[in-house]
Amino acid sequence: MGYLFLALALASGVTKGYCGKKTSFAIKSNSDSMIINTLRMLACILIGFALLAIQNDLASLRIAPLMLLITALSGVASAMFVVSWLLSVKSGAYMMVEVFLLLGVTVPIILCRIFFDEHIGLWQIIGIAILLVAVYIMCTYNTSLKGKMSITSLILLLLCGISNGLADFSQKWFVRAYPEGSVAAFNFYTYVFAALTLIIAYLAFRAADGRGENKPRPPHKVIKPIWIYVAVMAICLFANSYFKTVAAQYLDAVKLYPLNQGGAVILSLMMSALIFKEKINAKCIVGISLSFVALLMINLL
Repeated sequence: MGYLFLALALASGVTKGYCGKKTSFAIKSNSDSMIINTLRMLACILIGFALLAIQNDLASLRIAPLMLLITALSGVASAMFVVSWLLSVKSGAYMMVEVFLLLGVTVPIILCRIFFDEHIGLWQIIGIAILLVAVYIMCTYNTSLKGKMSITSLILLLLCGISNGLADFSQKWFVRAYPEGSVAAFNFYTYVFAALTLIIAYLAFRAADGRGENKPRPPHKVIKPIWIYVAVMAICLFANSYFKTVAAQYLDAVKLYPLNQGGAVILSLMMSALIFKEKINAKCIVGISLSFVALLMINLL
């Protein structure tokens, strides 16, 4: 069952990625990115509340302090992830972002080993090492495609991978602490905290943009041309997080997160080549092939 839920998460994730790349072209300033993602989070809050109402489970909104802490971590990490992801795909190759997300899977694996004593075997360690090699090769691929990577781009990519890893860890923490807990309630509060974080960030970036030459646009002018993509992204964002959290109830972190991100990289490669027309060279193919081999080692050996 865990692999079935993971497949649903991957399907929603790649759809979200397509819409995210489309919306990235509409970003003129940092505050634009904040308002787009804030709207996504607000939509996810409504989806989460509606799901709880349909399940007749609104009582699960009364949560313990520990769960509040877990959802706060999840929400802040998710907010950091969506903003850094959107800014990264705007400034660099789509595949490069996916590769750093692949690197970020080491975060929940290491944290789950430390806090939950989840076993990591020798073959899985070797597989993770091969993933790191694949990341390096893909970095050289990005250099050949986009030129030398700037410090800002590198920081954004690292922030993207680490924040996504922390969000994944919070899912595992939740299912460990509350094995019978409501996944819908967990996601509801995740997006509440994410929206609050993004609103604060939006006000800060809007003030900063206001001091520059390009004045920030009103929110409705940012959203109107891309509202359909934002709506689909919100639905797929909630579905991706929901199904991945459910999958975490069945699969250990060392299997779930490398397989999830590795599958996402392969699907993203197909999408970037066929839809976004990004050039796929030998380095890219070698990097993806190594990633696939690493996934087989982690999950089958």
